[in-house]
Amino acid sequence: MGTKQDDANKPLRIRSAQSASPQMIRLMRIVRVIGIVLGGFVTVVGVMALVGTATDNLWVRLGVALVLSIALPAFIADRFLKRFGKSGGLALVGDVFAIVFLAIAIAFIAADGFTKKIFLNEGDRYARAGPRMMARAAYSLAGVSPVFPEDAAKANAVPAASSAPSAPSSEAK
Repeated sequence: MGTKQDDANKPLRIRSAQSASPQMIRLMRIVRVIGIVLGGFVTVVGVMALVGTATDNLWVRLGVALVLSIALPAFIADRFLKRFGKSGGLALVGDVFAIVFLAIAIAFIAADGFTKKIFLNEGDRYARAGPRMMARAAYSLAGVSPVFPEDAAKANAVPAASSAPSAPSSEAK
């Protein structure tokens, strides 16, 4: 048999995704998709906010944000694929995109002192342009809760039935 010396010199065997259980593979895919969707959204909105310091044009901000947000993880995934061969495949690329998007999103959120103002300005741009859901998302990333004029009017509106005088009761004579 082998001695402790022989066992110490043997390389450790790392379990690959092929040997993981089907439930674990499913969980890894779900987490990867969540990372890409949520991290990608925050990354695109953050880059749009950065580009918004130079221009208010929505299409320019969106175009630059999409190109930069996709180019960086694609470049990193390309480097990984060249280094480790094609063995990682699409799963490796998905993992790289999820990790890079989440890292950028965490950086935007962690740099609150700097990014709060640009997210507020981005929310203002969306509010002026009309997409309220995007404005709410940008304001949420800035850590504020906006009240839009329409929302304030609905909240302050008094129901018509309570403002009208009540009808006299038929029992009162």
